[in-house]
Amino acid sequence: MTGKGMNTLKLELEETRDQLAATLDDIFATFNVRVQIRSHPIAAAAVYLTVLAGAAALVARGVARGR
Repeated sequence: MTGKGMNTLKLELEETRDQLAATLDDIFATFNVRVQIRSHPIAAAAVYLTVLAGAAALVARGVARGR
């Protein structure tokens, strides 16, 4: 060791652990749909409406073929 005291090493370990926890929280929040909808409601609405429009187009196409 480079002369660091045990308290200093424990403090550095705690800081590293906190940084890792914050990073993991950020990563999991990125893939959490609820967090994304809360963070970007307009984008979420746009995606929802796009999917809805696509589904409506497929239904309309199926009805038109059925004639």
